[in-house]
Amino acid sequence: MRRLERTLAFRVSLVATAAGLGAVPILSSGGSEKSGGSGSGGSQSVGGSGTGGSQSLGGSGGTPSAGTGGELGRGGASGASGAPSNAGSGGGGNTGQGGTSGSAAGGASSGSGGRGASGESAGGRAEGGRTSQGGTGGGAAGANAGGGSSGSGGSGGQSATAPSCATSGPGLTTCGKNGDESCCVSPRVEGGSFFRTYTNTGSGATGKADEATVSSFRLDKYEVTVGRFRQYVKYLSGSGSPPAAGSGKHAHLNAGKGLADSGKSGSFEPGWDASWNSKIPSGAGAASQWNTQLKCNTYATWTDNPGDNELLPLTCLNWWESHAFCIWDGGFLPSEAEWKYAAAGGDELRMYPWGSMNPGTDSQYAIYDCCYPAKQCRATSGMECPGIINAAPVGLATLGASRYGQLDLSGSVFEWLVDRYASYVNPCADCAYFTGSGSNRVLPGGGFRSSLTPLLQSANRTSISYAETFRGDFAVGVRCARSP
Repeated sequence: MRRLERTLAFRVSLVATAAGLGAVPILSSGGSEKSGGSGSGGSQSVGGSGTGGSQSLGGSGGTPSAGTGGELGRGGASGASGAPSNAGSGGGGNTGQGGTSGSAAGGASSGSGGRGASGESAGGRAEGGRTSQGGTGGGAAGANAGGGSSGSGGSGGQSATAPSCATSGPGLTTCGKNGDESCCVSPRVEGGSFFRTYTNTGSGATGKADEATVSSFRLDKYEVTVGRFRQYVKYLSGSGSPPAAGSGKHAHLNAGKGLADSGKSGSFEPGWDASWNSKIPSGAGAASQWNTQLKCNTYATWTDNPGDNELLPLTCLNWWESHAFCIWDGGFLPSEAEWKYAAAGGDELRMYPWGSMNPGTDSQYAIYDCCYPAKQCRATSGMECPGIINAAPVGLATLGASRYGQLDLSGSVFEWLVDRYASYVNPCADCAYFTGSGSNRVLPGGGFRSSLTPLLQSANRTSISYAETFRGDFAVGVRCARSP
């Protein structure tokens, strides 16, 4: 499944209009700006926002047009020559126009950059990536907080800062329909409340129970590819080491303490345990160890050297390896509540991540039951899967996009979560289960070998409890989550 490598380079141009729209940041490969609307002092057109002094550009903001009552966002932090002349704090004036897709804020940069232009409209709210090289800004149709019932979601994300996609190559920068998207794009999931337990066959949710509240976060659009994990093995085989003790928490929650522990009142997310370091091969000989343990069975996608599998989802990962990778990559393992919220489409409580449509056998909605690539499904042929020939490149099933833009939440590979498996505990507000007698972790989603059973349904809790050592007699992988 080789994809042609394509490298996409953009250059930022800042356009200041006489209509008062100020400078509009456009996606670039990063770098700094030295001026705002015009001149080194960041002077603006009348009513425009512009940017102040030097900044490392984040994701592009939504382009203001045809809305109502919008307000242009703040400019970047001012440079050495001072703040923009028309705004003491680098901000722009109000205009009478809004953004075309809601309050599409550009991502905060790693330097002094601020927010891009914004505006209010019925589309809701979406943000670009919090990254030095930028996401693409506002979400696509259906992915804003206003939330269409379908749509591919926003493409703004943290792709440029994720170490696994820091260089270009197959499985790193060859995702997407045209093979030119970063495989680390991480759309924003707008937080809210939903029911973790429900049934929905297309006529609306019934049997609703176990309500949970989830704060906004980012969830990677794609599952971790062979190519991305190969970058981690290179790191560990060189001067790299396992995660630091306590790392990998949802540090944006509860004043840095992370998720609340459903298993013990008043406790919070423990993060990485230093005793797990021995489970992550590093240093001399590490590559050889990884080559052995990542080829666990017939469904292993890993190869000793880069080849045709770089864009396939990595399989044969146990829980510790998944956790360690996401920490190194600048994120963390999602909680069960977060993963289920994204798969359910938040309060839409969808049967599948894309809705209630039967996925069929043509691999447009989900990669499952060995139907890919020739529709020779197990359910109809009665034959076992031949092997990784049935594993598709990540994101191939584009009609299976969740409300927030993630692909392959059902099918492709099962995905490790941070929680220990236990009965749901109520109430749940940014919660996960960390303590108790159970040692198994939560592993939902179904894989390319899974039949069309409840395994693929968003609210499923059947057969999702596995030991941390489990590598799978089927496809087991991971998808990382990130701070908003």
